[in-house]
Amino acid sequence: MADYLVTLSLGPVQSMIGAARRTRDLWCGSWLLSEASRAAAQVFYQNAQGGELIFPAPEDPAWELQPLDKPGDEANISNILRVLVRDCDEAQVKRLCAAAKAAAVERLRGLGELGQRKHQLQTVLQQERWEAQIDDFLEGFSAWVRIEPETETGYAVASQRLGGVLAARKATRDFGPAKLGSGGYGVPKSSLDGAFETVLPERPNITLVRKLGLSPGEQLDALGVIKRTAGVAEQFTAYSRIAADPWLQRLTEEQLERLKRDYAELQKLGLATGTSGNLNAYQAFPYDAQMLFDFRLQSARREVALEAAEVEALAQLANTLRALGHERSRDGTRIGAAVPYAAILQADGDRMGELLAQAKSAAESREISQALHRFANAVRDLVRSHRGHAIYSGGDDVLALVPLPNAQACAQALALCFKENMQAVAHKLGVAVPTLSVGIGIGHIMQPLGSLLARAKRAEKLAKGNGLPEEKQQRNALVITLGVRSGGDIDWRTQWNDQVTLEELERFTADYRARRLPSRVAYDLRAIHQRMQRGNPAVRPEDAGMRRAEVARMLDRARLQGGGNERIDPEVQRYLEQRAEQISLDKLANTLIIARWLGARSRAELERNG
Repeated sequence: MADYLVTLSLGPVQSMIGAARRTRDLWCGSWLLSEASRAAAQVFYQNAQGGELIFPAPEDPAWELQPLDKPGDEANISNILRVLVRDCDEAQVKRLCAAAKAAAVERLRGLGELGQRKHQLQTVLQQERWEAQIDDFLEGFSAWVRIEPETETGYAVASQRLGGVLAARKATRDFGPAKLGSGGYGVPKSSLDGAFETVLPERPNITLVRKLGLSPGEQLDALGVIKRTAGVAEQFTAYSRIAADPWLQRLTEEQLERLKRDYAELQKLGLATGTSGNLNAYQAFPYDAQMLFDFRLQSARREVALEAAEVEALAQLANTLRALGHERSRDGTRIGAAVPYAAILQADGDRMGELLAQAKSAAESREISQALHRFANAVRDLVRSHRGHAIYSGGDDVLALVPLPNAQACAQALALCFKENMQAVAHKLGVAVPTLSVGIGIGHIMQPLGSLLARAKRAEKLAKGNGLPEEKQQRNALVITLGVRSGGDIDWRTQWNDQVTLEELERFTADYRARRLPSRVAYDLRAIHQRMQRGNPAVRPEDAGMRRAEVARMLDRARLQGGGNERIDPEVQRYLEQRAEQISLDKLANTLIIARWLGARSRAELERNG
């Protein structure tokens, strides 16, 4: 008999979370994986032979590991679990891991059956195909290392070895025969990730289309159906509601009431959905907000099969939006139309492996785990305070939807919160305090959700220094990637300790919001940079004077309104000239472009300013 350090990794994360076409798929996928992990952790807790849970390390596991009926405001349970098991042999450890994985699969199966019953789908879906798939979605890779007894470094050595053993186990795949079920060959694959065959009938009726929110031609496998039936649709805040929030915040109470009356009628007719999640953070306008964007509203009005009441309701909303666009907001500015862009924020802790490697005992590992859990518990409220909605918050991982004007401040608050929660245990173990790298991907509400997620993930990797030259690979950074539908992506990067650059972005954002800057300046700076780089990429001393003169001439000619006579404020001009000598014009141009988008209060401002 011996003590063992055991880990179980559940996944795949891409199919469970990343495979999504609607924000509901994203929310439910995160919750489903967390619930599977919760079930496995409960088995570890109840059968650890006098051992203890390390990841997660809840204060009251008997209560906190109970299954949840629906997604809530709790921190997610990470998909990688670790437990210390005492006085057992390898056969017992193997059985424990098998039982934990079985519990995770059974939890997923139970949620699927609950969704079918709730929406009365038992006689509608392809049940044989469903049964063939349901046990195969979840992967579970386990590994364990014996802790050498009577040695001071036994736990630390086992902990360091465990990661390598798990990686080797993941690289050793188990391949079994495919369970296709009835009619498996030649059947359309799921539209979410193409991994499994559809379980939908060949011709879904209108009731099923509305229950599952199906797009024309869309197919779902069993996991996709579970994502569309778990929880309540109104719990999941739509990306369009996040994008519209800054615009809605500018409306007076009377203007909001007019808009709500029209939108409530659309909800009654089944043309819109409500929003009640995030602790009712969006109750001032508790709807998905898709129809607030003209292109979505006009598309809905062009539908052929609309009934008379639906035509009238859509026309009424169009009239209200047209009138609101010419009115004044709370701050006295013209309301205009909402900006159809929002941000997906993705964050991850830096150098956590170095901290974990310093733990000499299970108690010290639990202290790290508890610090991470405190951060994860704080994330949802923190993101909500910036008018966003956290999708996933587990350990040092964060995924959230955030309105454009609040994205930078939210990221900065998360980085500070992470540092505050980790510094005590880091100081105790004598290592540098871990930091949080954050990527923010900005995208249009009509872009595929997969593309939006990929942009946020790429931004997070860039924040960690992946793909950068070695001298620029410092982590502890923020990256904002702007993806405009009519152009390529623009990246802006800085480290959290670079206060000058962070404050500069805030300053330019305020300047655009106060109309002290024309957007043309950013593109003219980039043009100067490209002219000076063309055919001469090497920087020469004599180029500095030429660049200074070109920038000064361009700023002297710049006007705040196209064709107007109002010049840039002298103080703003002096600052731009100063920064043009200190950093590359390309970086300065990117900062200005990102600031313009963060500062835009209406679509008209973006169009007028460039």
